[in-house]
Amino acid sequence: MSRTIRIVLAGSMALLACHRQPPVQRQPPVQKKPPVQKQPPVQKQPPPVQTQPPVERQPDVRPDVKKDTTGVVVIRDPSVVVFFRDTAPNILPSARGRTFDLQKTEERQDLRTAIRRERERWRSRKPRDYRFLLRVGCFCPGTRGWLLMEVRSGEPLKAWDRTGQSVPLTDWNTLSIDGLYANLEHAAERDGNVQIAFDRRLHFPTYTRTSAARVPDAWGIFEARALTPLRARRLPVTKTR
Repeated sequence: MSRTIRIVLAGSMALLACHRQPPVQRQPPVQKKPPVQKQPPVQKQPPPVQTQPPVERQPDVRPDVKKDTTGVVVIRDPSVVVFFRDTAPNILPSARGRTFDLQKTEERQDLRTAIRRERERWRSRKPRDYRFLLRVGCFCPGTRGWLLMEVRSGEPLKAWDRTGQSVPLTDWNTLSIDGLYANLEHAAERDGNVQIAFDRRLHFPTYTRTSAARVPDAWGIFEARALTPLRARRLPVTKTR
């Protein structure tokens, strides 16, 4: 083979070598992704229920017993309620006894005489111990309710209201019959008008109305009724050998 042919063949082979396609690289198989699982819908949770804290049981609370500062022990006595049956509505004050105009000298003297006479009769007949209903009123603080008074040895000892509850003794609202007479004697000296009526059997003042001479609103009313003597308590007799 000639040199020229060899050169031509060599050039052809080189040209073929330049146009040869590179080997195709095989791609790795595509892995299929697993199907996406749908999530179930999220259910809305209800709001949490707030539970109340357990109620603590309070210990038994007992009211504090306050000490009685009036010196009177509050006692209810159902037996005294029957005395208040004799508290019927009052009759007109104009029909009660006699009214004395103390602006006149002769009427002031007549009042003194009447008080002296009736008080002597009361002292001759009065029981040593007794109970009676009393109601006192004045322009300030006004009319009070009926009270049952118990008087022993001439001095007020106890007082109850119409519910049977004991009430404290005062110097103007709880009086004995002798205390009512003492008020009458003072009224005969200082007041302008006095209206008074007496019990016909025991001669105690059942109704008294006083008013000051120069102060129209300065008035006082004292009513007493249902006076009942109390029996003396018998002491137990002890036998001696």
